[in-house]
Amino acid sequence: MSVSERFDTSVGPEYPRGFRAGGLNCGLKASGKPDLAMIWAEGGLRVFGAFTRNCVFAAPVQVCRERLEWGGKFRGVVANSGNANACTGEQGLCDAREMATLAERATGSEEGSFLVCSTGVIGHPLDMSLLRAGIPKLGAALVAGEKTEVPFQRAIMTTDTRPKNFGLELEFAGGRVRIAGCCKGAGMIHPDMATLLAFVTTDLELPQSFEPEFKAIVDDSFNSITVDGDTSTNDTALLFSGNGSGLSYEQLGLEEQGRFREALFSLFAELAKGIVRDGEGATKFVEFQVRQAESRAQARRLGRFVANSKLVKTAIFGNDPNWGRILSSLGSAGEKIDPAKTVIRFDDVVIFASGEPTHPPMEELRRIVGGKEFAIRIELGLGSAQADVWTCDLSYEYVKINAEYTT
Repeated sequence: MSVSERFDTSVGPEYPRGFRAGGLNCGLKASGKPDLAMIWAEGGLRVFGAFTRNCVFAAPVQVCRERLEWGGKFRGVVANSGNANACTGEQGLCDAREMATLAERATGSEEGSFLVCSTGVIGHPLDMSLLRAGIPKLGAALVAGEKTEVPFQRAIMTTDTRPKNFGLELEFAGGRVRIAGCCKGAGMIHPDMATLLAFVTTDLELPQSFEPEFKAIVDDSFNSITVDGDTSTNDTALLFSGNGSGLSYEQLGLEEQGRFREALFSLFAELAKGIVRDGEGATKFVEFQVRQAESRAQARRLGRFVANSKLVKTAIFGNDPNWGRILSSLGSAGEKIDPAKTVIRFDDVVIFASGEPTHPPMEELRRIVGGKEFAIRIELGLGSAQADVWTCDLSYEYVKINAEYTT
């Protein structure tokens, strides 16, 4: 049984020992749905973060970057949905910092020990009167160990149709270690992060030197998905490491460290795939498998380019095994390919090889592309490098959702 098959979907970021998490409705959303969430830890945490590469970034992203650059130990994060606090000027920065301060005071945490995240509509100032009432209430509930109105993962949702949360316990010679996490995101999703917020917690104490591993895991998970090609102002992925297990990464054997990294990547990958499966208006989940590339960078660029092609995505929506659109997109991606060496498969069925179509039975192809999940494999015949990219189709519902987003 693979690591991913052992995930517990009934738990969220509160699952590792030493963490508490929850959410409530403080009134930011006109719909009345939950919109405030918090993670708090009883002791100090080491935090690793990855953020949007969009040149237009929200105030909470700036605050998180600043605080992580300063270093030190953290105690948690406070997050709101329904308002991105992006493009809100100097007041937006003041509001983001005040959110963190309110959370610190509510939980009795040190100044500067909370991070802050926001997601929602761009360009609207936060109603701080609502947050000044909601954050102390939520923080006090977590410190007291009380059950909150809703789980953390529900309070961070915007256009998501369902929460995305997973947990896992690993057994090592020195004891048990837990990993858990959740994310939100359904649209404005593209490699180099997306409109996503992701929060992962573990009670294994990680060293600062784990930073390159974290970056690589994010690159192979959240940076390997695309829904519509638009990056966001608020993308944030945070990994919180505590010591509730009584174990540190350095105490694990080499094999155990490998198992932990594998489990952590599997968790990030499941969260990333969950975003694609819940893409706005999505009806299909597709894995583009680029193989036999000259380099990993080439494989990733080609996979991302083809997976983000609007013509390819609409063909997927229409149950059309249109290999011509895939090949054409490959040829316009800015990478040198040789059509005579290129092979395209839908699952295991070869549809293009040796520079021409193979004419497999159309009913078999229709069966594959008519399913909710399938793979498109592209073999370039240029080398041994490979990469996977996960995407969804582009449907009528996607247009409807985004045409009405601010109304």
